[in-house]
This record gives sequence, structure tokens and C-alpha cells, in this order.
Amino acid sequence: MGSDGDKKKKCIIAGSVSGLLVIMVVSVAVVTSKNSPNENEIRQNTKAVKAVCAPTDYKETCVKSLMDASPKSTEPLELIKLSFNVTIKSINEALKKASEDVKARADKDPQAKSSFELCEKVMIDAIDDLRRCVDHGFSVNQIEGYVEDLRVWLSGSIAFQQTCMDSFQEIKSNLIHDMHKIFRTSKELSSNSLAMVTDLS
Repeated sequence: MGSDGDKKKKCIIAGSVSGLLVIMVVSVAVVTSKNSPNENEIRQNTKAVKAVCAPTDYKETCVKSLMDASPKSTEPLELIKLSFNVTIKSINEALKKASEDVKARADKDPQAKSSFELCEKVMIDAIDDLRRCVDHGFSVNQIEGYVEDLRVWLSGSIAFQQTCMDSFQEIKSNLIHDMHKIFRTSKELSSNSLAMVTDLS
């Protein structure tokens, strides 16, 4: 009798555990399906991103950066705004990498050190100009009045980044190659953002 009772208890426990496992698996599947974009969403996002990237010079960089950022909207203005935010993030990451990979070597030479310090300053200025773009002119009612301002701020951001490269070029520092490599993507993204805004006008 005791043996039969134990068997029944074990069967009940096993059944309960199996039931819980099934519920957990189904729950995970449901959550995953809700959080994962379906094929139709991906196609729509890709189509919208390619359209907004059409006027840019660095289309591959444009499409990849925006798709990697998982756009929540297919509206052109929202994608352009996302492009600005992606560019800001890229410059910040490049500054961090430059500090880790280049700064110590630049500090060994007074001219290179001065150039690196200038780069840090102008790259922060470049980010500030991009943030002005994000903070203004991204509603349908406002965009026409702000296109020229956006172009000015974007052009300023690109000019600041070029000033950084020029400062190393002028002193013929070997570090120019490293700096070009580190900031290449952010420069391309900035150029792309300007092309997108120019296409609005």
C-alpha cells in the first residue's frame, strides 16, 4: 500500500513539474515572439531605411547603422533623428577608443599631445551641434523652418571633426592614420545625416 501511495505521489509530482515546464516554455515563446520583430516589420523597416539613406554617400554605413539601432518607426523624420543619435553615439565611442588607443602615445610628443587635446575639444563641439539638431525641428510642422539650421549645425559638426584630423596632418604625425581609422564611421555618419537633411529641402 505504502509503495502504491509513494508511486502516486511521484506521478503527481512528475505531472506537476511537466505541466510547469510546458507553461514556462509556452510563456518564453510568447514573450520572445512579442519582443522579436516579425519578417513583415523587418521588411518595412529595411525599405524605409533604404529610402532615407538613398541620398547619402555612404549608403552601406547608413543602412547598417540604422538597422542595428532597431528603428521603432518607418517615418523619415524619425529615422533622420535616429541617424543623429547614432552619430552622437559613434563619436562618443570613437573618443573613448582614441583615449584608450592613442592618447598615451600622443602624450609622448608635445605637438601630438596638443593635437589630441584639440581633437577632444572639437569632437565635443561636434556632438553639441548634433544635439542641437536632435532638440529642434523634428515635427512635421517645424521641419521646414529648421532645415537650414540643421544644415548649419551638421556642417559645423563635420567641420569640427575635420579640424581634428587636420591638426594631426599638419604636424605630420603617424597617429593620423589611427585617428582616421577610429573616427571614420562617425565622419561617414555625419556626412550621411547632412545628406538626409539636404534632401528634405
